[in-house]
Amino acid sequence: MPSVSVTGSTGKKYQQKISNGNHSVVSDVSVTSGGNDSGLDPKELALGALGACTAMTITSRGSKLVNGKARWDIQSLKVTVTESKQTDPNDATKKISVISEDIEVSGNLTQQELDDIKATAKLCPVYQLFFGDKQVDCVVTKK
Repeated sequence: MPSVSVTGSTGKKYQQKISNGNHSVVSDVSVTSGGNDSGLDPKELALGALGACTAMTITSRGSKLVNGKARWDIQSLKVTVTESKQTDPNDATKKISVISEDIEVSGNLTQQELDDIKATAKLCPVYQLFFGDKQVDCVVTKK
């Protein structure tokens, strides 16, 4: 079960170190927001996690051999993930986030293969984490 810990950096108002025990990254906010701009902000990290997972899922499934050759002839792959806001179709007084993935591939690919790549993107575990039913719990303990 994946788990990370997040700890603040001494003397840095918003900077956080995110670690899984073996690897770590720094998250921060821009100088104009009061941070040091020393890393991606938390929302950018979340969008980046989705894009990285999507690319990895496509790459791993596309490299599987079918009749002795790779499933898809992908020469390059770039995933751009963007969050925008739009009016909630169920409540015009509210805005909702819309997360878009733009998957750009080059290679000798048919329309059916492009459709298969799009379907494969939705198999990414982070996509599954973002969308669908879930429960998020928050527990506060005193040390």
